[in-house]
Amino acid sequence: MKTESKRFRTRYGIAVLLIVCAVMLPLLQAPSPGYATDTNFALQFDGNTDYVKIDNKERVIFGSTNWTGTKSISVWVKPLEPSQICDGSTPSGCKLIVGDRPRFWGIYRGLITIGQYAGLDRIWIWNQDSDTMDVIPIIYTPGEWIHITLVHVDGHLYAYRYGFLAGSRVSGNSIGIDGAGLENITEFHIGGGITNAEKVFLFRGLIDEVRVYNRALTGEQIRADLFRELTPTFEPALKAYYRMSDGSGLGLTDDSGNGNHGTLLDGKTPEVPPDGTYPLWVTSDVFGDGTVVPTIPPTFTVTATFTNTPSITPSPTRTLSPTPYPPGFTPSVTPTRTATLNPNFTNFLFMPLVSK
Repeated sequence: MKTESKRFRTRYGIAVLLIVCAVMLPLLQAPSPGYATDTNFALQFDGNTDYVKIDNKERVIFGSTNWTGTKSISVWVKPLEPSQICDGSTPSGCKLIVGDRPRFWGIYRGLITIGQYAGLDRIWIWNQDSDTMDVIPIIYTPGEWIHITLVHVDGHLYAYRYGFLAGSRVSGNSIGIDGAGLENITEFHIGGGITNAEKVFLFRGLIDEVRVYNRALTGEQIRADLFRELTPTFEPALKAYYRMSDGSGLGLTDDSGNGNHGTLLDGKTPEVPPDGTYPLWVTSDVFGDGTVVPTIPPTFTVTATFTNTPSITPSPTRTLSPTPYPPGFTPSVTPTRTATLNPNFTNFLFMPLVSK
């Protein structure tokens, strides 16, 4: 009996030990990454030598040549002071936030000092089609996060600020050298690009939540996902998603699962020697720490929207129509950081068909 009792106690003790281990083991394991618990990261660019190049070419990212006429790219961006001076008189000489290289379209930032846009410090949405460079300026405040979306569809270019339309322009398909498509060689860049020592377009500031679609987004769709990370299952039109989830290292993961990963770069040898620093991983405050919900600024500055109106003359008539105010927003009596735009100025810039 004593032997049986001892065996029983031994078996009972082993069973209790196994139960305790089963309960405690998950608590001792490191928590698996999740969209709700991950630390939010962003990439900070110094404007000197660092930027990100996506490894796949533009045609591979978008899945076809349709990107030249249909695309949506959104980004949270915090430009840092001082404002950067653009090279030349057009936005293609400003500093690349998100765009391609050679430079045919993009979201750029900078102060233009000469030409038609002289004196304007803006985030620039632009596209080069077969005839013109079509430009939409967006007012911003250095040191503050702003959400920008470029939408290109059906021969029109649209710019959204916090998911509200800030401007639109007639704009055809993005072009290549001498009008020939470059979909097989064009690169997708984040935070800057370098052609040579004289053509350096490196952004200074923070970038987070870059989303690339091969379809047009509406304002309602942009606003629906404005203040949250996307979670699987993703829609097929989301071709690349840079949630800045890595937090360290020299690789940028495409969180869409499509494999369009990027590489953090320092300079471009031999044109621009490296300075020893790469884009810096920093904690992002776009979405706060899960308890702080960012809000749209109390004042919403409306920029001019130019549209083509049919006319009996060959030259289209430009009409000025203000973008509607978002629900619940009242414009300031004295708008801040605004510039008077002349609705009669010539909007076409005849220039070489490629910006390298």
